[in-house]
Amino acid sequence: MHEASFSRIILPLALAWIVATAPFAAWAAEENVLAKNFTLKSLTGNTVSLDQYRGKYLLLNFWATWCGPCKIEMPSLEALYQRFRSDRFDVVGISNDMFGVQVVRPFVKAAKISFPILLDQRLTVSHQYGVVSLPTSFLIDPHGEIIGVLQGAEDWSDPETLRYFESLLKEADSTNRDSSR
Repeated sequence: MHEASFSRIILPLALAWIVATAPFAAWAAEENVLAKNFTLKSLTGNTVSLDQYRGKYLLLNFWATWCGPCKIEMPSLEALYQRFRSDRFDVVGISNDMFGVQVVRPFVKAAKISFPILLDQRLTVSHQYGVVSLPTSFLIDPHGEIIGVLQGAEDWSDPETLRYFESLLKEADSTNRDSSR
């Protein structure tokens, strides 16, 4: 292979890998898209819709009990939820387990997950959102726009990740204060 061909192929691939693995590179959305509303059952049997979360930032996490990376990220996702849950921020898990409550409830109990878990046994919402791998997370703003997508497991308790959410919520606070004047 010629040196020029090598650099035209390998260099862009290396740069793409660096950009893709940089923290929150995946959150950068070229154009915000309105999140499609959906309605699913929760573990408690309640009907929950996405529209119920309008007015706050929402981290929507698609996962399954059989997914190794999902299991690994769950404790840090719970920690993120505990740290930031408020009238401005929430986390919702959407389980892709086809056996639903019978496998999800024991997992959630054992892992001490307290954020809401919804059941997408037929993968209707997962297909609607174009989820092709688990875990996949969508960050939705208070207006219902998807402002970021992250495919793969994340350490949600990483200091840089926590700073990101602190900054996001501070910015939301200052915007709310400015608009109420």
